Formats: sequence, structure tokens, C-alpha cells
Amino acid sequence: MPTKDVRVTPQTVIGLLIVTFGLLLTADNLGWMDAGAVLNYWPIALVAIGAAVTSNAADRGGRVLGGALMIVGGWLTLGRVFHLHIGIGDLWPLLLVAAGAVMIMRSRGASGPAGVTGDRPLVDFALWSGVERRITSASFRRADLTAVMGGIELDLRAASTADGTAVIDMFVMWGGIEITVPPDWDVQVQTLAIMGGVHNKGTGMETARHRLILRGVVLMGGVEIKT
Repeated sequence: MPTKDVRVTPQTVIGLLIVTFGLLLTADNLGWMDAGAVLNYWPIALVAIGAAVTSNAADRGGRVLGGALMIVGGWLTLGRVFHLHIGIGDLWPLLLVAAGAVMIMRSRGASGPAGVTGDRPLVDFALWSGVERRITSASFRRADLTAVMGGIELDLRAASTADGTAVIDMFVMWGGIEITVPPDWDVQVQTLAIMGGVHNKGTGMETARHRLILRGVVLMGGVEIKT
């Protein structure tokens, strides 16, 4: 019996962190616990996000970024466990090092956006950075895009869907995502926008052969779909 491939994406981790944060605040308001004692260990969230970014990275640059988040989060967590005076202000230059390494790795041997040809779902995470991706798969099914204070450009003009429908789950916070689709694709927007917006400039009809469904949350950010 085939087993289902269970993958933990950065979007999944961020969603779980938001739910946990909400539950902690609720418990604190009801007097059940002191949420501040738990939230003091917030750097663990950086470790979790970094692990998800690393495991789903499409290139070495993504793995470097994920590793940097894990190192910073782990070091800050140890500081809180052993009561060391370590602050984010001491370690933030490491993120600059990681960002520079990502830029170098993504520029070597590539003059344009990276292309994805396989059937494996695309997972991209942009934090204080920009990601360009071109899909050339003839059986594109789904993608998970997360942009936090960063941007993602996804080009689907050379792609086709396997069974007529593809799904993109997204989480955008203080960032933006731009998706370019073929002119004959129908785009259905099913996202929740909070102090943000989704602009669908696609030209496909509802009777189109290929359909792209967009789901997720756009928080103080923007998403644009164009042809």
C-alpha cells in the first residue's frame, strides 16, 4: 500500500506557531498560565522555521538561509536556558553573512531564474530576500510559497497541469508574491487578505483547460497574478 509523503513546509510551521501564540495568549488572559514564561523561549521558532526551510530548499542558497536561522535561533535559545546575556543584536550580522552567501550561490552558473522541471511540489521561502522561480514541468500540481518581508516571483508560462488543476498555498506577511500564468489559465483566488490585497490580472476563462487555485493568507502584503 503506497504511503503518503508528509512534508512539513515553512508555511506549516508558521501556521502552527501562530496557533500556539494565540492559545498561549488566551490561556494567559484566562489566568491559567503565565504566557510570558513560555514566550521567553521564542527563538525556538527560528530553529523550527530554519529546519523546515532547509529540508524543503530547492537550492544551496535556501539551505544556507535555513541553516543560519537554525544557528541564530539555537544560540539565542541556549542563552535563555543558561541565562547568558545574548541578544538578537549580537547575532543579527550572521543573517547578513547568510544573505550574502545565498546571493553568491544563486548567481553562480545561472543568468536567470532557476527552473523546476520535476513533479515534486515546489516549496519556496523568502525572508528579507527575493526568490525567482520558473516552472517548466508538464505536470505541475502544487506549490507552497511563504514570503515574510521578502518577495517571490513565480513564472508558470512554460508549465502545464497534470489533471487540469494546480494549487498554490501561500502565506504573505509584509511581503509580496508575483505569479505569471499562461494567458489561457483560469485563476481562482481563495485567499484571505488582512490589510493586504490580491490582484488577479489573469485573462483565462472559467472554461479554460487549466485552472490555478490560490489559497492562504495575505497579511499586510500583496499578491499579483498576471499573464
